[in-house]
Amino acid sequence: MGNLKPLEEGSIKRARPSQYLFRAAACHLRAYAQRTTPEAVAKQSFNDPVTGIILKAATAPATTVGSGWADSLAALSIRDLVMEISSVSAAAALIQRGLQLDFGHFASIRVPGRLVDANDAGSWVPEGTPITVRAQRITAGPSLTPHKLVVLTSFTNEMAQQSNIEEISRALLTESCALALDTAVFSTSPAGNAPGGILYGVTPIGSTAGGGFNALTADIANLMKSLVQNYAGRDPVLIMNPTQATSLRTMASPLFKIPILESTVIAPGTVVLVEPSSFVSAFSPTPEFDVVDTPSIHFEDTAPQNITGGTPSPAVPVRSLFQVDSIGLRLKLRAAWGMRMPSTNPHVAYITGTTW
Repeated sequence: MGNLKPLEEGSIKRARPSQYLFRAAACHLRAYAQRTTPEAVAKQSFNDPVTGIILKAATAPATTVGSGWADSLAALSIRDLVMEISSVSAAAALIQRGLQLDFGHFASIRVPGRLVDANDAGSWVPEGTPITVRAQRITAGPSLTPHKLVVLTSFTNEMAQQSNIEEISRALLTESCALALDTAVFSTSPAGNAPGGILYGVTPIGSTAGGGFNALTADIANLMKSLVQNYAGRDPVLIMNPTQATSLRTMASPLFKIPILESTVIAPGTVVLVEPSSFVSAFSPTPEFDVVDTPSIHFEDTAPQNITGGTPSPAVPVRSLFQVDSIGLRLKLRAAWGMRMPSTNPHVAYITGTTW
């Protein structure tokens, strides 16, 4: 088959788990182009457990499921995928810092809220004195229900046959997942097609006028004050547009220790401060792949339409994969997230319209 370079003996120990996910995608693409099975391509091309990730059930010919150790490896691959894109996704970096759960076979997960009021802590007592018994107050946390994150892209048959298809699929999948995660996590929208954004229901703080260092320090102080008054601020992170990140790094002291995460989906002038330990996320343990070469697809990355005809057609441009000799790859991941504190006492704060 010509092909992907097999790993040398023992090199599996050095491979990142997410690498198996990209290899699984490459095997599905190449198998479809060569009219064989993903398992056969994996066994010939890779001397590693990628074969276990793509073993499929009889009901869905291109859907990934796992069993035994393969299921565990698939789950680890999903987590490592999030870690790998943390360099290009502020949301992935936040997920990495927060509480991570696994959906497994659960339809939803109810996560307890957190209360960090000092009044609920232990007490100091003298010798022989009764110890105070505290009734821990547990607030109602988020209910995480899986939402479907789908990446749909296409490859020419010639591209699918190339030896660098693994690297190509890696780039396309990571870039698409990074943008999708950032757009959803840092939105002000309630749960719908995607989980609700962490800024939903949170009232923005007014920015400080005047610009420069004074405005910067006042805005950061106001953000921190908002978290501290709700017993947060232990180890927060800042999330902002690269424009504001550059200004902050230019003006701030080298002793400024709050981590800064950058995202192009954050509007210029908007700065977010969040307590990662109050952020919780969950992912399904297995990715799902579908590969096709016959349908027509509306090639639109913002607001795709159903291909229903009409004059003019609402779906433009439309391309037939069969006519252009291409293969469509669809990856589905199921995910959810939320804050363990309600928006009335948020552990996230943000400012819009900063002047620095």
